[in-house]
Amino acid sequence: MLRSRTFAFGFVVCPFLDTEHECTDDLVELGRIGEPYGLKGWVNVLPSSEEPDVLLKSKQWWVSRLPASEGAAVRRTAQPKFEDLVFEPFRVLQSKPHSSRIVAHLEGIEQPELAAQFKGRRVYVSRARFPAPAEGEYYWVDLVGCQVSNLEGKVLGAVTQVVDHGAHPILSVKGEAEQDMLIPFVAAYIVNVDTQAKQIQADWQEDY
Repeated sequence: MLRSRTFAFGFVVCPFLDTEHECTDDLVELGRIGEPYGLKGWVNVLPSSEEPDVLLKSKQWWVSRLPASEGAAVRRTAQPKFEDLVFEPFRVLQSKPHSSRIVAHLEGIEQPELAAQFKGRRVYVSRARFPAPAEGEYYWVDLVGCQVSNLEGKVLGAVTQVVDHGAHPILSVKGEAEQDMLIPFVAAYIVNVDTQAKQIQADWQEDY
């Protein structure tokens, strides 16, 4: 049975480089930091995924921030553009699930006062560090950009996003029509998925 494993917002090209830590160009946003957790500087992360496996298994997180000279802009900008961000790597010393969130101890953050300064920042993991999905399971970020064709070979469009519908994910496919097609990501309609070739075959018609 086809089912999605993890949702992420997409790839981020990182503009930040230094001599010690080169920022990879395949970062995927997986969560947002909230209030500190406990008295030892742990951070509290709200995952932007169905299953927080990647955050729990990864030993390195990249945390976004605006450049120091633009610190005041953080408070004025609800959603900064990716190109305006820099990314700092942190080694994950410990992490564990806590209710619907993940709490983690990042190297160098030992006091709750310091952890509080990270509230609102986004957490990223390199796509290369994702665990391999089980057969028949796919990371949603890998489905975005795939070309969708039907059984007759007609190209329906490309996947622009994956929407969590509760019972099952839905592919939002942009074609020639003004409105996107919404194709349930279930075995009844999805015949084949090749994320390497960025191709999806679906039992679907343009006028559905």
